[in-house]
Amino acid sequence: MGFVTALKCRECGRQYSIEPIYVCEFCFGPLEVVYDYQRIKKAISKKRIENRDENLWRYKELLPIDGEPQAGLYSGFTPLVKANNLARELGVKEL
Repeated sequence: MGFVTALKCRECGRQYSIEPIYVCEFCFGPLEVVYDYQRIKKAISKKRIENRDENLWRYKELLPIDGEPQAGLYSGFTPLVKANNLARELGVKEL
């Protein structure tokens, strides 16, 4: 998985090898992806990312996947829209 080095439990800190596992087997805490940021820094730059197409795959080095993106998965950059009426209905300041 390129720049992914391990999976780490957010609760107890235990580390796991990269495999399809989602919670810590010891404490059932959520697992987070651990990246080799030094290697990422050498491989990509902010300017290079900015020059890519505006979709999810612009950040492919930061995603825990192998290989190139598959066809049909070019999503992302969906605009956020204020929902004033819903915010008012829910009694929140902004939504």
